[in-house]
Amino acid sequence: MTPQRHSVVVGAGAGGLAMTLLLAKAGRRVTLLEATPRLGGALQRFVRGGVPFDTGFHFTGGMDGMLRQMLAVLGIDDLVREEPLRNRIYLAETGRMVAVPAGGMDKVCEALCTEFPDAAGAIREYCRCETWIMEHTPLADLRDRGFWDKLALNEYDFVSLDQFLNRIGAAGEVRAVLAAAAMCHGSAPSECPLTHHSRVSFGLNDHIARTTRGGDAFLDGFRREAAKLPIEIRTRVTVAECLEWDGGECHRVRLSDGEELAFDDMFLAIHPRSIAELLPEAARSRGFRARVDKYRDSCGFFTVWGVLRDGGNETAELTSFLSCNDLNRMLLPGGGGHGTGIVRARERAADGRMVTTLTAFRSVFPEDTLRWSGAACRRDDAGYRAYKQETAARVIAEIETVYPEYRGGVDYLESASMLSFRDYLPPTGCAYGVRRKVGETHLFGRLPVRNFYALGQSALVPGVIGTLMSSFLLFRQLVGEERYFATIKGGV
Repeated sequence: MTPQRHSVVVGAGAGGLAMTLLLAKAGRRVTLLEATPRLGGALQRFVRGGVPFDTGFHFTGGMDGMLRQMLAVLGIDDLVREEPLRNRIYLAETGRMVAVPAGGMDKVCEALCTEFPDAAGAIREYCRCETWIMEHTPLADLRDRGFWDKLALNEYDFVSLDQFLNRIGAAGEVRAVLAAAAMCHGSAPSECPLTHHSRVSFGLNDHIARTTRGGDAFLDGFRREAAKLPIEIRTRVTVAECLEWDGGECHRVRLSDGEELAFDDMFLAIHPRSIAELLPEAARSRGFRARVDKYRDSCGFFTVWGVLRDGGNETAELTSFLSCNDLNRMLLPGGGGHGTGIVRARERAADGRMVTTLTAFRSVFPEDTLRWSGAACRRDDAGYRAYKQETAARVIAEIETVYPEYRGGVDYLESASMLSFRDYLPPTGCAYGVRRKVGETHLFGRLPVRNFYALGQSALVPGVIGTLMSSFLLFRQLVGEERYFATIKGGV
């Protein structure tokens, strides 16, 4: 009898959780390691004043497409229910509010052409190109047996978003609106491939929603399914050192708690720099080190959470507050600009009341809080407290610009800097991992230690969909088509 294969997954964000379930469903014994006290990464929520709030997972696009299929395969689609969001963009330079209608690219295109009639030609060309990119992207169906043939690069993988917008003559407010989805993938238009941006933008234009109960729905589903499978979950522990590496594979590691662990293969759903630090020195070739050293982190968020005092019964919506029309200034360190996403939602409080919450997350960078990154207790540092108070006040002013009727009517219960996010998105707290750049591939798949594999955001798209996709892609490649289709059978 063949021994049951033992896989180790490091990192319990969305990608690590999905890989854990897929491997176990395929008949493997799996050990899941998470360095922090809790599972979930950006899926985690917290409670203040009896009200639950989202931390890093605020909304998603494409809820009815591949995301729904992936959730079904994982066995958790019954728990993840959607709440559609109204979508708006506020252009602070001119005080203009632009409504982005739901229902797909045709409706969005016509609405923007009506809003900006002088730029209708550029808008139609952009929408045509975004639609073409999606038609040539293998995202639609997990059952597609021609999936691998569709992964070939196309000409737009080598064109930045900025270059394309220059080509079609999009400027000013129109340029900002067409590029606004960059705030949802964290890569600047001057660096980001048009394909990468378009996949995010198309999904949001097609159908933008939040999930009822946020990331808790995903985590409840994972725990339920994990209890049925040969999965061991360990928190507050990660891999400290590879043992017995002979230039090929490593099958034994020392953990951060001193224990040694043997396994057949390992899947690393952690930051590329953390992966590089974990590998044996001899496995980090000059080319591999140069590749990782080139990566630059995306933005993170400074977030403020509040509750309307009168309870409210408001429509759920996302408003993107853009401080200027140049998205590069918002998404590159030192640019001087920023974007703030404001999500209005309905939540059930601990006492059973339905309340209206506001979650506002403003783009920031590690450099903003670098001086306090080594502080043993940040809350006792006067400079750090002042930074938080001043930044929170600016975010609240932006909320009141978008919602003047809420001035004086919101109880702001909590705020968090990028240092706080670092506690569950280590090592830097960046919202989207490393930035995506034209001509630069992300760390994905087999690593220099041949039975080690990297997975994470941006296999084809960022966010929760891209993170889950990276697990499905790697799983499919690893186990082969026959086992892959046997595993997903019945789920889609």
